[in-house]
Amino acid sequence: MASDDARRPIFRQMLAREAGTGVDAPAIAAAFRRLCENFARQLTPLVGDAGVIAIYTRSLRLVQQQFPGLAPVRTSDQDDGPFLRAQRLLEHQQPVVAFEAAIALLTTVGELLASFIGESLTTRLLREAWPDDFAGDTAEETTT
Repeated sequence: MASDDARRPIFRQMLAREAGTGVDAPAIAAAFRRLCENFARQLTPLVGDAGVIAIYTRSLRLVQQQFPGLAPVRTSDQDDGPFLRAQRLLEHQQPVVAFEAAIALLTTVGELLASFIGESLTTRLLREAWPDDFAGDTAEETTT
């Protein structure tokens, strides 16, 4: 079974590439959102829009426990969806914190998804979304 520790460096590399070097928190947050939207395109046919929202919303809540600075921002429009909410939260962090929190969010999404649909299907979806990045990930679903 692939561990989240195996995915974390891949997500780190992807976010760094997407955001660029020497960037600020808003650029990191925008790069995170683009990665999430790309993966959601692979996920939606399988779990639907509501499933994607549920996985990302739960991931955000879990990561907020690790990063207390990601306390929810109260806005008049709470129907922005989890990608925009996460982006807004990340934008107001120090760049290092925004980067690490974004990595934690991506990793948690992978963890939650794998717990619902299994490692092999999660790996396949990650490969479809990012074939170059997850080409070497040979996770197999374990059966007990």
